[in-house]
Amino acid sequence: SDRLAVVGRSAGGLLIGAVCNMKPDLFKAAVADVPFVDALNTMSDPTIPLTVTEWEEWGNPNEEKYFDYMLKYSPYDNIKAQDYPSMLITAGLNDPRVAYWEPAK
Repeated sequence: SDRLAVVGRSAGGLLIGAVCNMKPDLFKAAVADVPFVDALNTMSDPTIPLTVTEWEEWGNPNEEKYFDYMLKYSPYDNIKAQDYPSMLITAGLNDPRVAYWEPAK
């Protein structure tokens, strides 16, 4: 773990965020390119493009069983005071799937 780095983009960035929250000592560095990190808020808003069509794959967090499940791994909702690996997080102003405010959070 003192030389291991990880990279993820979009939903892969969600995975990076979730793993860094759960096991921050696993990696020395993490790169999250336009990460989808606020899964609960984004997936709960049917006015955001692509959200409703993604409910079949992700689940609809407006339903309690999916909300509870997503809350367990949503990176934004699981940040806590702990030592994290060094991170590079990027955002894109014109990304059609992950709005710039997701990684900015």
